Amino acid sequence: MDFDKTDAILFSDNYGEVIKSDYAVLCGTAPEYAGVRAAIAASFYKKGGTEKIIASGAAVSDKSVTECAVLKRELLKLGVPEDAIIEEPRAYDTIQNMTCSLTEICKRTDIMQVESITVITEPFHIKRALCLAKLLLPEFIKIYGYTEGVDEQREGWKTDERLNKCVKNEIAILKQLAEKGRI
Repeated sequence: MDFDKTDAILFSDNYGEVIKSDYAVLCGTAPEYAGVRAAIAASFYKKGGTEKIIASGAAVSDKSVTECAVLKRELLKLGVPEDAIIEEPRAYDTIQNMTCSLTEICKRTDIMQVESITVITEPFHIKRALCLAKLLLPEFIKIYGYTEGVDEQREGWKTDERLNKCVKNEIAILKQLAEKGRI
């Protein structure tokens, strides 16, 4: 795998700016990695980025617990108040993180009043998640992305087995989406 091309595709943009949003969608992940994503979301919340975080994710890799429940537990440990967390337990992938989170927003408010949503995930995943949010969420809503730890993942994926697998998967999915004309 070409390290420079991969870095340019996944890690070239900076999504570290906090822009106040009506909601944040925290993309689910396997329970053993939930702490990483929860820490990014907690940081965004504590910096005034949003008042509501939708922790999204079904029982995907571990059928005994939903990813959203694990994310919520981690967010609570990091000081995010319970009333700021919305659990979304139906999403099995990134597309469903967006569509199911939209349903949760619609349950709580008039969607026509929502002006902005920030997508939160890890650096290797932010470009695809953000792209899918822009494709799937209403056009009148401003969509932002937020992540932390870009430099660490930019270097870490070359030696860390989990990150290496994730990065290769992201590149393959992005390639498929591009070949199909979706992005």
